[in-house]
Amino acid sequence: MQSQIILKNVCLDFPVYDAVSLSFRNKVSNMGKVIVTRTTKNNSGGKIIKGLRDINYIFNHGDKVALLGHNGSGKTTLLKLLAGIYAPTSGSIQKTGETNCMLDIGFGFEQDATGYENIILSNITRGLTKEQVDKILPEIVEFCGLGEFLNMPLRTYSSGMQARLAFSSAIANTPGILLIDEFFSTGDIEFSKKSKKKVLEMMSNSSILVFASHDLSLLKSICNKAICMQNGKVIYSGETSEAIEYYKGIYEK
Repeated sequence: MQSQIILKNVCLDFPVYDAVSLSFRNKVSNMGKVIVTRTTKNNSGGKIIKGLRDINYIFNHGDKVALLGHNGSGKTTLLKLLAGIYAPTSGSIQKTGETNCMLDIGFGFEQDATGYENIILSNITRGLTKEQVDKILPEIVEFCGLGEFLNMPLRTYSSGMQARLAFSSAIANTPGILLIDEFFSTGDIEFSKKSKKKVLEMMSNSSILVFASHDLSLLKSICNKAICMQNGKVIYSGETSEAIEYYKGIYEK
């Protein structure tokens, strides 16, 4: 099956709550569910932040797409939309193919759970079944190299050990559509080399790659297409080297 993502006139708005609605939001509950009042500029003075504005783009099977833009340009928001974390406020998104995202690799981890339990929890959070997790568990255990520490609570781990576990859990699933937001620290030098090699291998094997990074030389070596974003809009799209030159012309004057 060929992977594809089609975005048509996609907009994503974030409401900003004022002090009154925040107080109401925090205090009022009904049958265990918090009642949230959305404020809008028209009816209660609240503001709407435009996260994404009128995005039209087709990601086809085989595309390796770089996301260019300064912090706050909308790159991470777009990745979260493609991952299904956000739904568009208007417009439509059609996606064919399974998604593996490396946006927040520690998502779904619990400090009081053991390493083994966190491997299961985090991958179920990403959409895998318990049977699928059981199949990839030996690979995760071997890759992270944490040994007996996997039987201990996560709160006893150093930050480097937690990064090892999170990364190893995130990369074990075979990629289809692969979404990556920057590279991240994974502890000691040897493990960082091994993890970078694994990520590059996943990128190569993915059916569609969407990769946000400020490392322009890395993007140029991996991606065949690029999108340049500014204020939640796509301001340029095309071949990677041309998009990078456009990006430099705007931001590096």
